[in-house]
Parts: sequence; C-alpha cells; structure tokens
Amino acid sequence: MEQARERLGDAQRIASLVHPAVLVSAAYYAMLNAARAALSERGEYAKTHGGTWTLFNRLFVASGEFDRELSGLASRAKEARERGDYDAAPPSPEEAAEFLAGAGDFVGAVERMLGEGDDS
Repeated sequence: MEQARERLGDAQRIASLVHPAVLVSAAYYAMLNAARAALSERGEYAKTHGGTWTLFNRLFVASGEFDRELSGLASRAKEARERGDYDAAPPSPEEAAEFLAGAGDFVGAVERMLGEGDDS
C-alpha cells in the first residue's frame, strides 16, 4: 500500500505541472499497486498487469467486497495509459483529472477493505 500511496501523492502534487499522459500513468500505477497490495494480503500474486486485474476482479469485485465502478475506472485508466504510452493518443486534461480523482477513491477503498483506511 505504501507504493500506492506514494504514487497517488506524486500524481496529486504534479497534476498541474505535467502532460496529462504522465498524470494518467501515475494515477493508474497507484491503483495497480493498491490492487497488488490487496492481492498480497490473500497470498495471491500475478506477473502481469492483466493478471493482477483478473485476480483482483475475481477475488474482490465478483465477491462484492470491492466496488465494481471503481474497478471499471481502473480498467479505463489502464486503457488510457496504454493509448498515451503506446499509441501516441494522449488523454485530455479532463480525463486525466477524472483518473486522478478516481485513483484517490480506489486507493482509499482498498485501504478500507484491508482495514487500513480512516473511517471518517
């Protein structure tokens, strides 16, 4: 979870300074690291991003432990990051802001699910 929190904090600090694709990437990696932390708490690990999301969705989303909409947001962030990194199709500033806000919600939801979050 520490890496997820650090990525999220970095993304929030650089939001007004960087290209939207950089912001989407940082927000996505915050979500990915949070998902990996949740999986590790169950003794589950995946080698790839896709494997991480498949396991996360099977263990947490399908069971109702984790919000389906937040999981969908992570999936959309993954696609936006890949378009920006590999297809030279950067996200808009508005899309980047949406993913940054969503990453905060995602990391917070994982923290609560793991019993690490603030209940306020």
